[in-house]
Amino acid sequence: MIQLLDRKVRQMHAALEGLSTDDLSTIELTTGATPTLYYAAIDFSGNQVNLANTATLLVTNIACLKDHLKAWCQKNGRPFEGDDLINSDREVPIVHDLWNLDKHAELNRPPRSGFRPEIRNLRRPLRLSTGTGAGSEALFMFDPRTGTMTFRASGTGSVSLQLQGEVVDESGRVVGEFSAICEKAAVGWEGALLRAGVPIPAR
Repeated sequence: MIQLLDRKVRQMHAALEGLSTDDLSTIELTTGATPTLYYAAIDFSGNQVNLANTATLLVTNIACLKDHLKAWCQKNGRPFEGDDLINSDREVPIVHDLWNLDKHAELNRPPRSGFRPEIRNLRRPLRLSTGTGAGSEALFMFDPRTGTMTFRASGTGSVSLQLQGEVVDESGRVVGEFSAICEKAAVGWEGALLRAGVPIPAR
């Protein structure tokens, strides 16, 4: 059982790492010209279906820890605090409701978060970071005449695409940023696992 839980936590870690990618091949460039105008547009987000799949994978890998932790506690005589965590936390129940809505389309009981969450406006903006190392750099250049894009990073610098989105309630009010909610929910479940005596692999 511990091997299964270890694998599930590692899957969650991998899904969290999938929020950021240094694979820039999905960037789409559109150029065109008229007799009086030359134009260019860059879309960093890529395919919306792929973004939705990445988001779904992350939600699933976080929320499914509840059932795996419950089985662990039953077999090892440890108290199960998963429901207490869902009832007392802000982000954990949001991810739990997103998971149930994805599985069942409708909820047959009131949402644990107190509202019906939905992910909207998924995108992958470009992120440049020089890191913390002396002399590090991150560079993005675009030549509108040739359509050539140049990316460069050195030292602790990085150039990456970061998955972002909004979680909204029934009225469309934004309740938080998707990746931040998932990160905090993952930390919440890691704490519950540790308190139940389950060792957590390092990220």
